[in-house]
Amino acid sequence: MDSARWRTAGPRVHGGALAGELAALGVDPREVLDFSVNVNPYGPCPAVVEAIRTAPVHLYPDPAATSVREAVAARTGVSVERIVFGSGAADLLWTIVRVLLANGGRAMVVEPAFSEFRAAAEATGASVCAWRASPEQRLAVDLAAVACAAQRAGVDVIYLCAPTTPAGVAVPLAGVAELARRFPEMVVLLDESFLSLSDQSAEAGLPMPLNVVRVRSMTKEHAIPGLRAGYLLAPPALARAVEASRPAWSSSSVAQAAAMAALAADEFVASSRERLRQDREAVAGDLTALGLTPIPSVAPYIVFPAVDAAGLRSKLLTHRILVRDCASFGLPGFVRVAARPAPERVRLTAALEKELR
Repeated sequence: MDSARWRTAGPRVHGGALAGELAALGVDPREVLDFSVNVNPYGPCPAVVEAIRTAPVHLYPDPAATSVREAVAARTGVSVERIVFGSGAADLLWTIVRVLLANGGRAMVVEPAFSEFRAAAEATGASVCAWRASPEQRLAVDLAAVACAAQRAGVDVIYLCAPTTPAGVAVPLAGVAELARRFPEMVVLLDESFLSLSDQSAEAGLPMPLNVVRVRSMTKEHAIPGLRAGYLLAPPALARAVEASRPAWSSSSVAQAAAMAALAADEFVASSRERLRQDREAVAGDLTALGLTPIPSVAPYIVFPAVDAAGLRSKLLTHRILVRDCASFGLPGFVRVAARPAPERVRLTAALEKELR
């Protein structure tokens, strides 16, 4: 048996504490204040918790998640035939990449970005190139430059996040729509995982050309990352192809019940968005007061440059505070922190002040 056939690039890095790392430090995971993940610290809302508690786990889930898709359709004005429900954004990205790039092809990633799209594309055998935002330009996305690069490379799929990850920089969705109209032969895969908690949330209803596929996570705003839930909006034929490419029961009855409750919780999301906006601005002010230069963000997280980002992460972990070293995004020398409530920010600021002396 030739094990070389199964060699991989190794595990991908995401936020959150690693059990092995904490065990080596003798740190109890329950003691860690996690600024590395961007999950709503004010959730989940009681209705979602109750839906999870009472979900009919004794029954097989609806393979097509019909009720969830109908609820998404009512909420978005998009027909049910264009909606696919899945186990979070990462699951949906891997599934749709298998459809779009089944025979190889060429993809472009607007980086820095969530790593799962690139990993999925490379796993299909696709050729992947990148357009990278510059730290000197405060990680702004120049859609005109992206369009030129995509045209030169002759790509089939462009992947970008709005707002961006990890910096939370705004990407105007009207500009994305214009890009898609300019290249109707390309698919623009738009990751809107943090859109609902961002200052751009009102743009969620902006109509898009049919060659734009929108992927949305439901776990961030409702603080249910352990459950996995999300959906995508695609042309009907592509949505059918995505459904046909995966096994039955791709989402659990618990996830579907939680999604139904989450889709009815507009007031909770709106309230959380405003609280997190205030938290983000407070974090930015605290960082600035410490002599740091955070990049302006519209999302519930912020990045800032640090001479030794990995070292700072390790030092903060001794204070039982976890932040994200952005080297895995191709941004060595940057740290990301999430927006969190005031008592937790006080701990972060005190630890940073001690370690940056």
